[in-house]
Amino acid sequence: YPCLDDLEGLVAVGRDLPVGLEELRQLELQVLTAHSWREKATKTFLKKNSCYTLLEVLCPCADAGSDSTKRSRWMEKALGLYQCDTELLGLSAQDLRDPGSVIVAFKEGEQKEKEGILQLRRTNSAKPSPLTPSLMASSATSMCVCGQVPAGVGALQCDLCQDWFHGQCVSVPRLLTSPRPSLTSSPLLAWWEWDTKFLCPLCMRSRRPRLETILALLVALQRLPVRLPEGEALQCLTERAIGWQDRARKALASEDVTALLQQLAELRQQLQAKPRSEEASVYTLATACDPIRGGSGNTVSKIQGLLENGDTVTTPENIAPAKGSGKTLLSSLLPQLTGLVLKLPQAIRAPLEELMMEGDLLEVTLDENHSIWQLLQAGQPPDLDRIRTLLELEKLEHQGSRTRSRALERRRRRQKVDQGGRVEDLVQQELQSKRARSSGITSQEGQKKEHFQEKADRENIFLTPSTDNSPFLKRNQNNLQHKDSG
Repeated sequence: YPCLDDLEGLVAVGRDLPVGLEELRQLELQVLTAHSWREKATKTFLKKNSCYTLLEVLCPCADAGSDSTKRSRWMEKALGLYQCDTELLGLSAQDLRDPGSVIVAFKEGEQKEKEGILQLRRTNSAKPSPLTPSLMASSATSMCVCGQVPAGVGALQCDLCQDWFHGQCVSVPRLLTSPRPSLTSSPLLAWWEWDTKFLCPLCMRSRRPRLETILALLVALQRLPVRLPEGEALQCLTERAIGWQDRARKALASEDVTALLQQLAELRQQLQAKPRSEEASVYTLATACDPIRGGSGNTVSKIQGLLENGDTVTTPENIAPAKGSGKTLLSSLLPQLTGLVLKLPQAIRAPLEELMMEGDLLEVTLDENHSIWQLLQAGQPPDLDRIRTLLELEKLEHQGSRTRSRALERRRRRQKVDQGGRVEDLVQQELQSKRARSSGITSQEGQKKEHFQEKADRENIFLTPSTDNSPFLKRNQNNLQHKDSG
């Protein structure tokens, strides 16, 4: 198939010809179809007001190991200064026309991306944590996308590059309001199933659609009689995602990991089978920690305890509570979230962590990624600092949304009042216009009546007898009376 750039050049030449050609119409239709597919793929992958191009998102990030280069390029794109994407993988404009060159560059970029992210993780892990106050000032400090050093409680660490960011400057996960649906999970959500995974905007460059959506795009791509570099990159990305999915399924289907997954499933069943008395006792303990909201019946739907290995350590569990009171109650229960749910040996943890890192590099959403994340979360203590940070950020956002909603409500009321005043003015104007029209109509009718009256009076002069002493009329009247009497 010809390249899209070649077809666009032929169409530009054909439009300058002073002759109508059927082949020109066919080429224009092919170019239009190719642009339509590219726009659909762009809407599928790119975020709103994204600073990346479609080709950059589909290809591996070859400069992932250089934090300064990656961050400076991201800032240049955000400011609109960086527009060229042909040098992403060392490809020229001529190389983008060759599918073989794109595939080879994609494979090389994939390896460079993996090596670079490992180096970046080691560098960022050595940086001081903003959550712990450090007495010594270090030059190797984290920088948020806003250009400031993240510090304080509102800082979050990216799970892929291990760098720190302000929670208010990036998109953070919803802790309880939007849990990830799963067919295997019970309605009760344990703390290791909460959506606490955070990827910074430097690592998560796109919307990350599901694999089924990408396959639908590939099917539509096969129908195009045109070659696009984005299409070649999408095919390489799909092959990479399917290969990772196969390796992840094999790892999850191994004997040791299957036993761990079975243990998690049993824990979920225990959560569902807990007696009501224990649930009531845990609820009483929770309400005692929060006496202000203890009397409200809508504080939380269900709270249960989880006893592990027969010891006295209780791991409370909370499911999607109410927006305001649930967060307060969950904050009071955080000190009790202790203990490991699963014991992951290093021989199992290391391959899963490697798969997790490679899965996070993919700009694709896969269910196996979330399953591996749950296993790794259950094999370590709960990250209380992150949970508190997410709760605070969600609380601030909720307060901001309430403030915005109140401002919008006041604005709507003002608009209604203004519209009501305008409506009253319009009604008064309409009534005045109606009165004016009615008065005009009555005056016209009066004039018509006067005109008709004058005309009738003029006619009555000759029809009615006169009251004066005319002898001629008297004589006629006497004759008429004499005839009538006869």
